[in-house]
Amino acid sequence: MEYKWHIFLANLDPVIGAEQGKTRPVLVVSEEDLNQILPVMNVLPITSRKPNRRIYPNEVLVPPDVGGLEKESIVLCYQIRTLDKKRLMKEIGTLDKLELQEAIIDALCFQLGILR
Repeated sequence: MEYKWHIFLANLDPVIGAEQGKTRPVLVVSEEDLNQILPVMNVLPITSRKPNRRIYPNEVLVPPDVGGLEKESIVLCYQIRTLDKKRLMKEIGTLDKLELQEAIIDALCFQLGILR
């Protein structure tokens, strides 16, 4: 099974403070070679966009009906999580649009202070 750029429903609870919780979509961003050998992977939580909500440089807007997401959604690149694969419940889609992948990489670089 491939994981990178795939969107899964995942149980993110328990959480502390401002961490994203509940069962929600997550986007796998860790390298596929590592995903195949490690029991954990790096993911970014996804949330639905509220009306008039601003998009910040460490977030990426995903249109509805992309990657299996029904609503306009936001990939939260500042909420990088390491999850055990056992938290993944089911795959809902793949983020295969290269421009969105590049935008996510850019947002991660912004968040982590990595120059490209």
